[in-house]
Amino acid sequence: MQITRQNHLRYMAKITPLLFILYVCQAFLYRIYAPAHLVSDMNLVMGIGLAFIILCYHFYDLHHKIICHENYIEVRFDLLGMKEEILYSNIVQLEVKKKKHAFGHLEIHDRNGQVFKLHHVDAPEELQGFIESKKTKKI
Repeated sequence: MQITRQNHLRYMAKITPLLFILYVCQAFLYRIYAPAHLVSDMNLVMGIGLAFIILCYHFYDLHHKIICHENYIEVRFDLLGMKEEILYSNIVQLEVKKKKHAFGHLEIHDRNGQVFKLHHVDAPEELQGFIESKKTKKI
């Protein structure tokens, strides 16, 4: 079972026009109140920053994979060479943090004291229930 982030992508698509409107308002205020020689540079920097933030969220949502296997959870980000495996038997506590809309953050605490944070996962309560059932299942 692969955990998705489609709801977060939909949310970002909905708020992108709002972010663009805020950018235009801020650019207009810079044009009125900032020194003339800084206006174009500041608007360019703000525009690049806005585009960068949106692209980073999109990139993260598409390339960060969370896969639930029979005995463990695999968390991977192949482009950066990151891979973690979390055994269900080592999980001590699960917490849903910052539940928003149809996505949220899930914190996994294991026996070694490590904390794994899974950001922007779809249906975190269902995932929490699934992991709890796998954790208590006799292997």
